[in-house]
Amino acid sequence: MRLSVCITTMNRTIELENCLNALWQSTVKPHFVVVSDDSPEAEVQQHNQDVVAKYSGTRYLIGLHTGVCANRNNAVNAIAIDETDFVAFVDDDICVAPNFIERALQYYEAIAPANQLHEILSGVSRDPDGNVSVPVKLSFRGYFCAAETPEAVDLHSAVFPRSLFTKEPWDEQIFFGYEDAELCLRAIKRGYQIQYCPELHVSDTCAGKSVLAANQTGTLTKSQLYVNAARLYVGVKRYKYIFPDSFKLIAFLVLYFPHLTLFLLRKRMLHAMPKIVQQSNVLSLFTLL
Repeated sequence: MRLSVCITTMNRTIELENCLNALWQSTVKPHFVVVSDDSPEAEVQQHNQDVVAKYSGTRYLIGLHTGVCANRNNAVNAIAIDETDFVAFVDDDICVAPNFIERALQYYEAIAPANQLHEILSGVSRDPDGNVSVPVKLSFRGYFCAAETPEAVDLHSAVFPRSLFTKEPWDEQIFFGYEDAELCLRAIKRGYQIQYCPELHVSDTCAGKSVLAANQTGTLTKSQLYVNAARLYVGVKRYKYIFPDSFKLIAFLVLYFPHLTLFLLRKRMLHAMPKIVQQSNVLSLFTLL
């Protein structure tokens, strides 16, 4: 059985090298690694290519610069369906435990072959402060909340059947935020199950320090802007198309906008609401045939 890894990176060469070093130090090596680079500067791209060149079995791609979902699709599409069985997605600031790949493949080998291509694994990530992820699902209002039975993954400790992405690619209407939960909703609708596997460990070395979190628009970070936009888009898509329910759709919208208004008022950024709605691409969901 083969497990390949897709790494998305932007402007973090040192973290990328640490990520690749951890992967290639694994007790069971990844079958193949693809790095998709959204760094806008040619100099940074060259530094990243130099890092990738140190690791045989790793391919470097220039990203599409249209968001993390497009970057992940760019990476996974470079791995043919017959070239690997499973795929993991990690950002450049993630370091997998040495036995991460070994434990994931052991899990799949222990279950019935008929189930192997319909099970998604979700493990545990730990940040520098010692915080540990738990099994989660999306609440009615579209926030992550703890769950006994996971309906979403801890993305960077997750493993997916490669075949899922021939049917359900990452939604490129989402620039950043909740994209993993949205993908899982579509997977669950198709009959996939998410299994919590606490033996799968990764370290999130830069938790809360993303490039987007460091950029401000007034008192609002770019991360906050994109996450609020994504929550609107995913909420509407969830109740309009994935699990259609008109009552829930209306109720979600009735709750979403007052809550967003209060959030923006506290930030003194109420004027950012039109930008959030525009960034969400939610109107595209109402024009689909």
